[in-house]
Amino acid sequence: MAEEMETILRKSLDAVDRSQRWQVTGLVVFLLLLLLHLFAFIEAVHGGHNFQTISPRAIGMGIFSVLLMVVACMFGITFFISRMTKRILKAIELSSKP
Repeated sequence: MAEEMETILRKSLDAVDRSQRWQVTGLVVFLLLLLLHLFAFIEAVHGGHNFQTISPRAIGMGIFSVLLMVVACMFGITFFISRMTKRILKAIELSSKP
């Protein structure tokens, strides 16, 4: 039974490590796309040099910027959850060893 539990714990830890790698990859891609979007947003706002009115494109990009910030917060939450999961699984592994 102890070997079975150790195998399950090892597989769980490997799965958490694998998901963390995918999260980091996703975060890097997300940050690159966020930078591209912010440059496009700045260009849309300041491109016309007419500060009396804001174009609908700039308003839409502003709303999209808020949505991107929400996604960034969700990335932070998933990192926190996976880190805590890994710590709990490590604690279980350490407590099961004699």
